[in-house]
Parts: sequence; structure tokens; C-alpha cells
Amino acid sequence: MSGALPMPALPRCFSSSTGSTMSFIALRGEALLERKLRAIRNAGAAGLGVVLVPTLVKGVNTDAVGAIVRQALQMAPTVRGIHFQPVSYFGRFPGQNADTERFTLPELMRSLEEQTAGLLRVADFSPPGGEHAHCSFHGTYLYAGDGSLRPLGASDGDSCCTPDCGSGGIRKTVDTVSRRWRSSSKTAECCCSGNSPEPARAEGPLDLDAFLDAVRSGTFTISAMAFQDGENLDLERLRGCCISVISAEGNLVPFCAYNLTGRDGRSLYRPRWEDAP
Repeated sequence: MSGALPMPALPRCFSSSTGSTMSFIALRGEALLERKLRAIRNAGAAGLGVVLVPTLVKGVNTDAVGAIVRQALQMAPTVRGIHFQPVSYFGRFPGQNADTERFTLPELMRSLEEQTAGLLRVADFSPPGGEHAHCSFHGTYLYAGDGSLRPLGASDGDSCCTPDCGSGGIRKTVDTVSRRWRSSSKTAECCCSGNSPEPARAEGPLDLDAFLDAVRSGTFTISAMAFQDGENLDLERLRGCCISVISAEGNLVPFCAYNLTGRDGRSLYRPRWEDAP
């Protein structure tokens, strides 16, 4: 990864992450952990923020969400957050019964609290503002150099209580996420050596200057999205979706519907690569 990447166009990057070497082998077919960690270090050296995107499969790595959080905090501020994605069954997947391996968002929130021994709490998380309330959750924290992790409450318009699928609501959501996930001014200083202080939860009042400095460079986000598939499709959620893909015919198709496939891999909307012009 080159240090000459254009920062305004590429302020952050995403890295798939499953946790341990064994879970990488189970889900990706290859031991990729060290390669992923090296890529994160290179991103930090280039001044890029990184968001980890772990795919969660029950019985494979759902007992490791706490370890993933602690590992990510050790690599802050290069790692700006984690966006968990419980597995959905569309596109490439074995033909087993999907329901036996599902991991719901409520299960994930409880696991985050239990596996971090209260470092994260269910009460920290808020529903979304740009899609249906059952589609995702998020929480934002201030993470300081001394290892303290302080939860921040949701701001006005950043929850499902004020849904807005117009361009203004979507733009506000995009701007908020971009601000939280962009590279920190301190990103390049992080060597991702794993020698950071052990994170500890902090609450109570905070000095205003320290708060403003932390917001600029020390926010850390935890979020998750439950994509739908042919086994659990909810039409109400589709109707309330604000995340759409423009089809070849110029229609707006809800994201989950666009990626929907049958067990045979057949798609309703998305063209297969071999059919693409």
C-alpha cells in the first residue's frame, strides 16, 4: 500500500475480519489473519483509517466478538471501528439449513456486553436513522490514549425516531458515518503493536477541551447490520429501506432485494457476472 494515496478520495478502507486464524479458515478457506494485520499496519502508515467488517456465523466465531473488540482497540486509532455483519445467505454459500446458523442483532448486542465484561453495554446502542429500525444498530465511544472507553449518546436525528428517506436524511447519515470512520490525525502515529493500555470503561463528566479533542481524533464506533435473504425476507423492512441500488432499467431497488438470490444462486435483480456486458 502506497503512502501516495489521495486522502480526500480515500480517507478510510474496510477490512474483512473473522477473528482468529481458525475462523478465517472456516469462513474464507485460508489462514488470512497475519495478512490482514499487516494490511492494517500498512493502512496506518499511509494515513488511512480502517473499519473492521467481521462476518459472524453461529458456532464459528460468535464466541469471539469480545476478542475482536479488544483486538480492534489495541490497533486504534488506525482502526476506527467495527461493523459486524451476521451471516446472510445469498450469492456464495453452502446449501445447508440457514436458520441453524443465524445470529440475530439482539444476540450480538448481549454477546458484546457479556464477552467484554461490561466494557460495552446493550444500553450504549441505538437503532438507525437511514433504514428500518430492525436492520442495524450503532454505538459511538471516545477512546483515549490511557485506555478509557467512554460511551456517547445518540444525537438528534441519529435514530429511528426521526426517519427520513429523503435526500437530506440520507446525506446526514452519510456525513455522520464518514466523519466517524475517516482517518484520524493520529492514525499514522499508531504502529498497531498491540502494546496499548488495557481498555476500561469510563463514565461521568469530561473536561470540554478534552472532549472536543477526543471527538476530533479519538472516536470509535461499534455497529452491525442484518442483511436479509430468501429465508427471512421482511417486506416491511424492504418498504422502509433507504439504501437502494439503481438497476439497469433505472429503478431504485432496496439493497437486500437487489442482492437476493435463491438457493440455486438465481438473482431477481442483480445481473450475474457472466451476463454482464
